[in-house]
Amino acid sequence: MSSSTALLPKDRKKDDHPIFLRVCHSPWISIGQKALVGLRSLTAAYLLVSFLALIKYELERNKAGLVTIFKFSNIACFIQLLYHAIAATYTVMHLYYPHHGSQPKTWKTRVQRFLSPPRQHSSTQNRTWFSIFYSAANTFPLVSAAIHWFVLVPTKHATIPGDHTFGHGWYTTFFVLDKYAICAAIAFFEVFFLSSIKRQEANLTLLLPHMQANILQPLGCHLAGLVFLAFLYIGWTYIGYVVADKYVWWFLDHKQVKWEYVVASWFGFAALTDICFFIIYGIAGLRELCTKKGEHKSRGYQQLPQ
Repeated sequence: MSSSTALLPKDRKKDDHPIFLRVCHSPWISIGQKALVGLRSLTAAYLLVSFLALIKYELERNKAGLVTIFKFSNIACFIQLLYHAIAATYTVMHLYYPHHGSQPKTWKTRVQRFLSPPRQHSSTQNRTWFSIFYSAANTFPLVSAAIHWFVLVPTKHATIPGDHTFGHGWYTTFFVLDKYAICAAIAFFEVFFLSSIKRQEANLTLLLPHMQANILQPLGCHLAGLVFLAFLYIGWTYIGYVVADKYVWWFLDHKQVKWEYVVASWFGFAALTDICFFIIYGIAGLRELCTKKGEHKSRGYQQLPQ
C-alpha cells in the first residue's frame, strides 16, 4: 500500500476532504505518510515526557500542590499533549489499519475502529467540535507564553523570575523554556507542517439550529467557542481559590487589585485568546498560500490524496 493512499471519503458537496483525514496528511509533498507518522509519534512522546517533567517540577520545586491543576500553563500543555496523542494515533491507524470496517467484527477490529479517525457526520457536528479542539490545542500554548513573557515577568509575578530562567540549573531552564517557548513552537510546527486542516470559513450558519449546518468549520463558531473556554477557565480558577486558597494569577485577586480591574482582566484574557487564535489562523493562511503556489509543481493541497 502506498504511504499516501487516501482511506477516507471525499466530501463531494464541498469538494474537500474530511478534517479527520487532513490531520493524517501533511500538506507538504516532502513529508510522506511514514515520515508524518514518525514526526507525530516523536512529538507526542516528547510532549508526554516533558509534561510529566513539568508536573514533577511544579510539585517538588514550586511546591504548587493542588494549584498545579488550576494553572493555565499546565492545562494548555495537557490539551496540547492530548491533541498530539490523538493525532498520532489517527495517523498510525489511517496508514497501517485502514480496512477494519470491511472485516468481520471482532474485539481486534472494534479496538481498531475506536482508535481510527471517525467519519464526518453533519448530524453530530463532530467535524466542528474537533476543529475547535484543534484550535484550542494550538492557541492556548501561545496564550500561556504571552501571559508569562508580557504580563507576569515584567510585573515580577512569574513563578520563576525572568532573570532566573538561565543560570539556576538545567531543570529550571527546561521548565521555563518548554512551557513558554517550545510548546508555542510546536503549535506553529503543527499548523504549518504537520496538519493540512484548512482555515475556518467566516460563516455563522452553524449557530442557527434551524439552518442546514453542512459547512466547513465556521470562523465565528470558533471565536465563540474559544471565548467560552476562556471564561470556563476563569471559573475554574475561582474553584481553585476555594480549594487551594490561592489565585493562579495576581490580577484575578480582588484583594490585590480593584474589582473593575479583575473584571477587565477576564475580558482581556478572552480577547488575548482570540488574538492568539488569529495568529494561528494567519500561520494556516501562510501555509495554504505556500502550498497553493506549488500546486502545479506537485505540492500542496492538490497532492492530498483523492
